[in-house]
Amino acid sequence: MTTEQMKVLSFIKYFSGAGCMIGAGIFLISLFAGGLNEGFMMSIVGATILVSSMWVFGIGLMFVLIQNLSVKRRDLQ
Repeated sequence: MTTEQMKVLSFIKYFSGAGCMIGAGIFLISLFAGGLNEGFMMSIVGATILVSSMWVFGIGLMFVLIQNLSVKRRDLQ
């Protein structure tokens, strides 16, 4: 991998990690602070942020891997 790809991947890793921590924090705090039987709006928001951050990491990783494979394939031809 090139240094540019490593920079992009590390940015995606830190961005997604922060999103996962924020989403998990909101989810856990809303479960304990709001009670289990009352409105679940903040729990849904926290879970959505958590899952979205995971998707961002997965899609970013796939883009970096696809770019890396296309460069290797171009070098083979």
